[in-house]
Amino acid sequence: AGATGAAGAPGAAGATGAAGVTGAAGAAGTAGARGSAGASGGRGGVTGTAGATGGAGASGGKGGASGTAGGAGTAGAGGKGGAGTAGAAGAAGGAGGATACGSAGALPANGFAVRFANAVMTRWPDPVNITTPAAWEYNHGIVLRGMQQVWRHTCDPRYVAYIQKYADEFVDASGTVNIPAAHSFDNIQPSVLLPFLYQQTGLAKYHTASDNIRARYNTIPTNPDGGFWHKQTYPNQMWLDSIYMGEPFLDQYATVFGTCGTFCSSTIFKQMLLLATHVRDPASGLLYHAWDDSPAGQKAAWADPTTGRSSVVWDRALGWYAMSLVDMLPDLPAGDNANSLLSILTSLAAALQASQDPATGLWFEVVDQGSRSDDWVETSGSGMFVYFLKRAVDLGYLDAGYLAVANRGWQGLQTKITIDANGLPTITGAVQGVSVGNNYASYINQATLSNSSHGLCAILLAAAEMEAP
Repeated sequence: AGATGAAGAPGAAGATGAAGVTGAAGAAGTAGARGSAGASGGRGGVTGTAGATGGAGASGGKGGASGTAGGAGTAGAGGKGGAGTAGAAGAAGGAGGATACGSAGALPANGFAVRFANAVMTRWPDPVNITTPAAWEYNHGIVLRGMQQVWRHTCDPRYVAYIQKYADEFVDASGTVNIPAAHSFDNIQPSVLLPFLYQQTGLAKYHTASDNIRARYNTIPTNPDGGFWHKQTYPNQMWLDSIYMGEPFLDQYATVFGTCGTFCSSTIFKQMLLLATHVRDPASGLLYHAWDDSPAGQKAAWADPTTGRSSVVWDRALGWYAMSLVDMLPDLPAGDNANSLLSILTSLAAALQASQDPATGLWFEVVDQGSRSDDWVETSGSGMFVYFLKRAVDLGYLDAGYLAVANRGWQGLQTKITIDANGLPTITGAVQGVSVGNNYASYINQATLSNSSHGLCAILLAAAEMEAP
């Protein structure tokens, strides 16, 4: 993970080697900007060397120019190229882990990851039409995030071009992003693709656009404890969903540009740990959907009048948080905060193993109520859990025994795939969009959809990881 510059030699005409990440061609291209290699050093206590020669950073030249040296960083503190005390987490080395191409193993051309990615482009040649309305919002962004993960394994430049086509609908030549003024993490989520596009194209507008999105975090309203509101229309509320919609951008901004100081990592830690403190059940390791920090008498109808916590463990909300853990931990500085997140990760994995449906290998819409006759297995959350477990094993956060849990989930997930008359795959059984519900019934009495953005995101991510050698 990061021993040599990733995929520099075959960076075809700079298509996937732009900005030095994947085409850093250089055997000596050391991790630049904030070289994420070794960022999560010290987790396992074993001396790691991730980061010695990671993929070239943002300042690398197109199609093979060597990246700027990251410098000799302190062990595990942002992984600035030095040999960190990264133990098992060293596997996440090289230019941000999720943004490096070609180092994670190829995918079969007839596998579901490639087939779904190609089907998305076939069904919606213009990615703005993936769902309605046509906007800079998460229903588009999460599908494209799934395609980015397929690209991570295949280095297929068509996927980068497709992501760029969407971004260019909303990011003008000056780097201004067409995004609503009112705060909503749903509208911030696609911004996680901007640092990636800068890496791949070297276009300054994506750097400027990233800077503009970063500035929005200075004005996001917060509850009395400093937690970001999920939306302007939900005062003082924090949702598990908001973590995935908002914090990964900060992670990628810091990793790619290296200009965030301590703001990005400290904000990620604060938001993830604050929310977990209020919604996590320490006995089971599961996390409830949301928390309302409003004063007594002003809390939402779904919130416990004393604790403010919602009453239901919804699988997709839990999936958002779980994926945030494995996507960001490799880039975060080691220390007590990272250890706290790792503890949440391991206890959550154990809880998922305990709550997995033995009959299907999937997980229930309400995760901890599978024994009830009206609960049912749901596709999108299940796919997210498969991705989470497989990535956590690959990164060394979980022991290899969890591969069996992921494999059972993957086998179950494939039973939710059908093939249409044109030979294109369809993912079924993903619950429609759901806000925080008042009770168990409000989650169970929901419709499921085929090829919804949530289902496509989950199957792309899960298939990309499970089908890699």
